[in-house]
Amino acid sequence: MGFEVERITEPILSDRADRVYLLTRSERDAAQPFVDAVVRRLRAAPWPVDVRVTPTEIWDVFGALGAFRQIFQSERRLDRHDASVVPIRVNVSTGTKITSIAGTLSCMLWKGEPYYVRVSRSWYSNRTPRVRPINDVVSGIDPVGVYELRAPGSELVEVLDALDRRGGALRKRELLRELRLDAKDLEGGELTPQAQHGRLRRRLEPLEQRWGFVRIEGIGPRGRVRLTEQGKVALVLFGSRGTGADLTH
Repeated sequence: MGFEVERITEPILSDRADRVYLLTRSERDAAQPFVDAVVRRLRAAPWPVDVRVTPTEIWDVFGALGAFRQIFQSERRLDRHDASVVPIRVNVSTGTKITSIAGTLSCMLWKGEPYYVRVSRSWYSNRTPRVRPINDVVSGIDPVGVYELRAPGSELVEVLDALDRRGGALRKRELLRELRLDAKDLEGGELTPQAQHGRLRRRLEPLEQRWGFVRIEGIGPRGRVRLTEQGKVALVLFGSRGTGADLTH
């Protein structure tokens, strides 16, 4: 949410939504009167609307992505190929640029449909925003076309989680132990050091070369594996970090 009312409420009411998540800052700020106005209008609808105000770090990409993930997860929409559920619709025309990008990215990863609300006129000043009887004249609602983004497999996400638990960087030997890749094989036999590092290499190569989520410094068993900035974002999207209470970096 930003300093808009009609731009938020009109698409919701025209679609007769039954549940709405409003993403706003975690502390009271200049946009709070607009949040209150949107909540009042939605609760005055002729049908019951479940309005949930969701505290979000709207200026932080990690916080915004984490908030969207929790919403999609709570609504059981993380499987975009599940044909039994209706996609979540996400308004990407309001709030900060960061929340708009995070909302669009969430729709690409999970089961979502972003849309953009055009306005022909707004009756508020960016310097002194205040709620008015009419704030925005909505001129159209456009779907935003997105393509599917594929997520890394669970084995690759385990590597990111292991690095995150240990401060973001580990030597390959330490990472082997953390992932228990030094355990015995399926027949109960001992694995040679070469076999252990082969297991690890099959995970690290796509993470570094395809995804760019890790960076390998040095060679051999003493080489160090380090999370990249992209890897930290991936943790919020796919790893255990995204399901916790602390969504910032």
